[in-house]
Amino acid sequence: MAKVFPPVRTECRVAKKLTVELHGFENAAHEITSTTNVSPRGARVLTKHSWAPNQDVCFRAVPGNLSLRAHVIYCRPLPDSSFFIRLRLLQPSENWPARSESSPLPLPH
Repeated sequence: MAKVFPPVRTECRVAKKLTVELHGFENAAHEITSTTNVSPRGARVLTKHSWAPNQDVCFRAVPGNLSLRAHVIYCRPLPDSSFFIRLRLLQPSENWPARSESSPLPLPH
């Protein structure tokens, strides 16, 4: 059986806590929460609710009017009944605040 390797990350994630608002397109899901890390093409978000993988969401930085469409890559439960979700921006934006003075995080997928 051939070994299958995960895709190689081409961008660094940066530890950054930003307040964001999530809206589901398929349902009435809505949550104001925060990121734990960001990259130019997405973010990891701490949520109180489970979000379905492959679900598209509206992802908005608060405060501000930057609203982006994103795709839920995964939703992982945490011991405290919260969840980590990974969002991939469907159209990366140069206005998305992915840059920071913080050091890049050498994170696995």
